[in-house]
Amino acid sequence: MDVSEHIQELIHILKREIQSFNAISELLILEEKSLIEFDTKSLTDLIGRQEDVFSSIACLEKSRQDVLVRIGEITGEDPKTMTVSQLSTMVDDPVRKKLIEAGHVLDSVYKDMKLKKSSNAMLIKQGVVLIENDIRTILKALGKTHSDASGYTSASRHNNESGGICIDGRM
Repeated sequence: MDVSEHIQELIHILKREIQSFNAISELLILEEKSLIEFDTKSLTDLIGRQEDVFSSIACLEKSRQDVLVRIGEITGEDPKTMTVSQLSTMVDDPVRKKLIEAGHVLDSVYKDMKLKKSSNAMLIKQGVVLIENDIRTILKALGKTHSDASGYTSASRHNNESGGICIDGRM
């Protein structure tokens, strides 16, 4: 196999990674909706589906690395430092154009996915803060003193038990 055939195989893998990252982005949009609507059943399902896609992405990453190793063996380049730009100089059009396009699309989709994931993480943190404040309010309404109510935090530990809450020393 020559370099061009390996790079075409790489392009195929990159396109599959793009599909997987797009699937993750769609799942993150649904996750955001579930977080906003407090739909824990849907959220649990979405997290399971995300895990499946991330597993697929890990397999694709391994395949991509294997192809880069084979290209490195032919060219003498270090597969860990190869870039799309560097690889594009090894092939002619139209393969070069496909490789560069796949690289740009993958980069764009990946950045978009990271933003959605960051946004959802922020929603989760805000939800935790709201829940903690609600529990403090309930404890205060039950006549607990301020010092008792402040015993509830996500970092609380009671008797070195695992878990993150402590309400009246019972949880």
